[in-house]
Amino acid sequence: MLHRRKSGEEKEKEYMFTPDSSTTPLFGSSESNHILPRETINDNAINPNIAYQLISDEMMHDGNPRYNLCTFVQTYMEPEAKQVMVDAIATNAIDKAEYPQTTEVEKRCVSIISDLWNAPKDEEYMGTSTVGSSEACMLGGMAMKFRWRKRAQALGIDINAKKPNLIVSSGFQVVWEKFCVYWDVELRELPMKSLEELYLDPKAAVAACDEYTIGIVPIMGITYTGTFDDIVALDKAVEEYNKTAKISVPIHVDAASGG
Repeated sequence: MLHRRKSGEEKEKEYMFTPDSSTTPLFGSSESNHILPRETINDNAINPNIAYQLISDEMMHDGNPRYNLCTFVQTYMEPEAKQVMVDAIATNAIDKAEYPQTTEVEKRCVSIISDLWNAPKDEEYMGTSTVGSSEACMLGGMAMKFRWRKRAQALGIDINAKKPNLIVSSGFQVVWEKFCVYWDVELRELPMKSLEELYLDPKAAVAACDEYTIGIVPIMGITYTGTFDDIVALDKAVEEYNKTAKISVPIHVDAASGG
């Protein structure tokens, strides 16, 4: 709004801007006309709806998961599913004692997945919720490395002679590269078969194995194509290899989008 006032006999026109309020249109506010500080906390508070709009606009050019062939995040879920997540956002899932019912729901989810994957009824399976697929891959990779180390020591293999290794195709998810860096594991990256067959070659994967291999990671949802590695063919090839191997090699299926 503009207020006009006169200054003395000259009757000069001056204009003054009134301060914005919570009723000011979002894109016509003084706050939206200023760049928010990037490395420090803002000195002055702004309205939450304006802060949200500014942040939302800054991120609007990031990739849309609905366009991805193979994505690391949900592409769509019903509003009710989102509401469940919002309702649980204040829950500290690590504190099992303080949030026993959340822990119970987590156990049920683990049971549902074990049943879906046809886990033997008499097997004492275990699982946990994670904040995302990257954490899940880290936990799976750690389990493979620690399991290999324990078995290798029992077989008299010098675990310090060289790095343990993990076998993946060149279509791997980036988290596996991070895992190998963080946990000091050699990443054995195999080229995919051909332009017509962009997936892990089971024969090449087995040929790359040795007594320092902690596992092979086929992917259900290759980053570039969205296609699946041939898990059945790889399983058969690894089963044959393990019949004569000094230390057997497990498979960890990365259920990127096909799980």
